[in-house]
Amino acid sequence: MANYLHGAYGQQQAVGSRIATESQQAIVLVGTAPVNTIAGGAANVNVPVLVNDISEARRAFGYSDAWEKYTLCEAMHVFLELNGVGPLVMINVLDPATHKKAQKGSKSLTPANGRVTITNAGDIVLDSVVVKSGETTKTKDTDYTISYNYLKKTIVIAELTSGALGTTALTITYDEIDASAVTSAAVIGATDGNGLNTGLYAIKNVYQLTGMIPSYLMAPGWSEIPAVHAVMAQVSIKINNHWDAWMFTDLPITDNGTALTLDTAATWKNANNYNKNNETVSFPMFVGTDGKYYHASVIRAANFLDLLAENDGIPYHTASNTDASIIANLWLGASSAGRVYDDTLINEKLVKNGICSAAFVGGRWAIWGAHAASYDQENGDTINVSETNVMMLYYISNDFQHRRVRDVDKPLSANDIQAIVAEEQTRLDALVKIGALTYANAFLNTDAIARSDMYNGDYMFTFDVTTTPLAKSLTALVNWVDDGFATYFAVGNESAD
Repeated sequence: MANYLHGAYGQQQAVGSRIATESQQAIVLVGTAPVNTIAGGAANVNVPVLVNDISEARRAFGYSDAWEKYTLCEAMHVFLELNGVGPLVMINVLDPATHKKAQKGSKSLTPANGRVTITNAGDIVLDSVVVKSGETTKTKDTDYTISYNYLKKTIVIAELTSGALGTTALTITYDEIDASAVTSAAVIGATDGNGLNTGLYAIKNVYQLTGMIPSYLMAPGWSEIPAVHAVMAQVSIKINNHWDAWMFTDLPITDNGTALTLDTAATWKNANNYNKNNETVSFPMFVGTDGKYYHASVIRAANFLDLLAENDGIPYHTASNTDASIIANLWLGASSAGRVYDDTLINEKLVKNGICSAAFVGGRWAIWGAHAASYDQENGDTINVSETNVMMLYYISNDFQHRRVRDVDKPLSANDIQAIVAEEQTRLDALVKIGALTYANAFLNTDAIARSDMYNGDYMFTFDVTTTPLAKSLTALVNWVDDGFATYFAVGNESAD
């Protein structure tokens, strides 16, 4: 029975409650987070963690507005706070046990009202804090509690029983994190081929640990490094020998100290192989209306997850031409200050070369460009002209594997085969009905299966599909004609009569 209510009430709900989980397709992010600021944070190193809202993300990874040090926090803010949409699978590579300063920090503080406060504590490893009164080491959770406030960047040590901390100065020692010690090698990670995976290779653990299909891969703040990008491309195909992932990546705004420009971005992109068939590459960064600097891949992917939430996880709507009200301007570094870029510049120098960006169109800032990174005017085709074409092929393939594995190792009669074909055709027909496909046909591919394969229980089902083409441009051809003058002559003739 519902609770009896009489009066005025209020409830709070965490931002990030809109969940795009219909098809279990997950966006996986690899980077750094301030896990040093939460108790037990070391457990979330190189481990895929599923988060649905900002409160879950902060509990698992902490939070900091120093995005250049803690790259996953930018994604937390954009996805879970600005757009309020999830879920995300996050893999943090910052390890408090190794990415720390050589020398311990120390403070002498006297309790006041049973507590001491450490200011500017954002780099302190919370689990490393040791509290001593003279030669006596105080015991956490017996003598005191300890907590970190990410807004104030303070650590508060509070006694549990009156007098437990005493009234004389305490000696507090601790480790301090060194986020600069995290290199691209840590983000790339490694695999031993026997289930021990770190960094980007930990995408192999996503399905098993979270139940989510790793369908999209990002490493904001790191993907602009060619060595990182190369491994992203490597690990995104046939993950666990099953899943194919789409990449959202960025070009750098500087290369070895030299600023990239709208004119040089395409050359850099191709020279460094940012032209994969399963990739949307973006440039440059964006300066926000809040004064923060955003990676274009993050704003784009967050808008894309919005669309997935609206479309039951089916990726047939591109993020291009979706509102991005947080954008105040493009950001190519300090040298770009004062420049104003129109959509013609963006189209001619970036979009037609397979680089996505943002533009002020339709009276608002919007994500701009729908091509896959492999597209340019010379080698564009009906597939890479839109990122959603390949996304849909991946979606159908991944979804089939996720659902049909339960049919493996069961007897498969002729009627069973017909039932599978009919069920898959029904699912494809539903995609046609909503406009995600324009054509779909499912059948058992007997031509591709040798009799020996069928005897061994290997069956191949083929899905012939055509994705729905996007309206890349709409043109109004306006002609001047003299037909309208006939009305004047008609009026003159009437007067004569």
